[in-house]
Parts: sequence; structure tokens; C-alpha cells
Amino acid sequence: MILKNATIHVGNGEVFQGDMKIADGKIAGVGKELSGDEERDMAGREIFPGFIDSGNFLGTQDMAFHAKDYNENSSPITPHLDIWHSIDPDEICLQEFYKAGITSVVVTPGNEGILAGTCAVMKTKGRNINKMTVRRDVALKVSMTKEVINVFKNKGGPKTPMSLVNMLKDALGRTSYGESYREQRTKEVMDAVKAGRMPLLVACENVCEIERFMDATAAYPEMKIIITLSYEADRAAELIRSRNASVVLGDTSRYSIQLQHKINFAGLVDMAEKGTKFGLTVLGPDMAWGREMLLWNASKLMQTCTDSEMITRMLTENPAELFGVSDRVGMLKAGMDADYIIFEGNPIEKCGARLLETVINGETVYRA
Repeated sequence: MILKNATIHVGNGEVFQGDMKIADGKIAGVGKELSGDEERDMAGREIFPGFIDSGNFLGTQDMAFHAKDYNENSSPITPHLDIWHSIDPDEICLQEFYKAGITSVVVTPGNEGILAGTCAVMKTKGRNINKMTVRRDVALKVSMTKEVINVFKNKGGPKTPMSLVNMLKDALGRTSYGESYREQRTKEVMDAVKAGRMPLLVACENVCEIERFMDATAAYPEMKIIITLSYEADRAAELIRSRNASVVLGDTSRYSIQLQHKINFAGLVDMAEKGTKFGLTVLGPDMAWGREMLLWNASKLMQTCTDSEMITRMLTENPAELFGVSDRVGMLKAGMDADYIIFEGNPIEKCGARLLETVINGETVYRA
């Protein structure tokens, strides 16, 4: 099938009028004057790569928020755990992310463990968990937030930020491991993290937590760091740049969050313009909010930004690169999974833009 005469947003900042060819669930070509047996005229339509949520735990809890399988509270140090084993694919599908143009989501452990386990990238619609999995072990989740202390202060865990940092340093500095699966899995994950083969996704709500984490990990310059929630990242902009770290902006839809953290959207945009890679998520400090909030975050940044394609990259190319799945998703180019969305209008620039169709692996999963 050929989609003809569309405004194509490649995902890397490039935009042009042209065509896209789809075959066997993959993008077979992107260009101009492509031809094929079946053609659809997309004049007046805008095509984007499917959006990527850069990290929340929806899919590891039920819709009533009773089952919360994303926090392992037996210990604050559990890097051997894999969130994939807690994911219920039906719950991801029930969230209907795809109705907001979100075709992939980074599923993460919660914020109650210092080293809480590894993350996975999942498609938001599919027949079973294996069909929906893009890649496992894409990052190790870390939390520097007060949630760790609230949960573990009476369970032998840290009671103060001092103790939290000390436990993190001890875990990173460990060199001796046993022969059990748990021990060897821990070694595998920690070695990958310290060598920069697996990024750290670090929950930090405020600038103090960012600075504590950077100090605690200063001895590991090869680490790849992604600061999530990061409402005050602009106040540590130079430090973040010095470590070549990236940022995921958490949910900003509640005005109380904006007031509490004095969120400086212009400062965050300035960081992005100076080269810090950003992703966006619907995850807030205490829970993951609805799918619509991803574009809310984009709109808040867009109010102080003149380049809508930079914001588009925060939803497409950037998270794909940060979490090591850019060989499959995040851009419209030959060989990639056919995950794309068709809009009437540009949703980054216009609140009134309308999602017409969402396609995952070449199959239409939503049509307005």
C-alpha cells in the first residue's frame, strides 16, 4: 500500500510532502512519486511516527488501581528484577494509548525502590505479550525520591536521603557475587549499567535529588543517565550537560505540580535547544495519568518553543534512541516497523488537530 501526497514528519526533524510505502508490517519506502498496487490519497493529512511514552507503569496494574505489580517492596535494592514479568498485555490494551497516537510505551518499575529492576518497551496493542514486546532490559530504574524512604524507613531501608545515597553507592561498588541466578543476574545488570551498555532511568522530582544522584555516581563516567519526572531539570542544566544525561519530563497537567516545582518550561526548552535530549511521559510523582497528558506536556513546551519538530522528536526519535529501540520504532524510514499515525492538522502546533488513524505493525488499530 502507498500513502500518497501526505505531509510526512520523519521524526528526525525532516518534513516533506510525499509518499510512504507499507509492506508486510514494515515501512518499505519513504519518498516522492512512489507507486504500488493500492494507493490512498493523503492530501491534507499529516503522518507521524507513532508516539512513544518515555516511561510509566501502566500495564502492571489493573484499571481499578488495586493490583500494583510495579513496586517490589521486599528490598530497596532489586536490580535483578525484570518488569516484563509483571506486565499484563490486556491492561496495556485497555489503556487504549493508541487512541492518542501512542504506539509504544516504556514500561518501568515504580519509584519505591532505589534500584527497582529493568524496563521494557512495549507496543500498545497486540495479541499477546510476545507480539507486543519491542525489547526488554532497555534501562535500569532508579529512584531518588521520598517514596523510597516512605516505604522502607520501618523495613530496614533508608530513613534519610543520606542513607539512600549510601545504599546506592554500596550497590554500585559491589564486586563480589554468588553463583545463584539472582546474583549472576544482578552482576550482569550492574556491569552493563556501569559500562554504559544499559542506561539508568532515574526518578528525580527536584534539583536536590538530581544533584545527589550525580554526586553518588560521579565515579562512573561511562554511565548513560536519563533523569525522569525532572520538573526542576533546568536548575541543574549545566550538571546534566556535563554528564551528557537526558531528561524525561513527567506529567505537568496539574497546576499544583507546576506551582510546587516552579516549573520553568522556557528553561527546559532552552536545555533541549542546547542539545539535551528530552522524552515525555504521562507519569506523575504519584501515579500515571491518562493518555491525553502526553500531548498536554508537548503543548506546554510548545508555548515557549518555535520549532515544533523539536517537540515531535521528544515523542519519536529521542525516546527510541534513549531506550535502544531506534532500529524498530521512532522514525518513518525503510525497514522500520509500520507504526504511524495520521492526523488532520499538526497536534504539536494545534490543539484542534484530530487523530484520524493509528497503525501498529501495519495494522489499523484505531480509526476515527
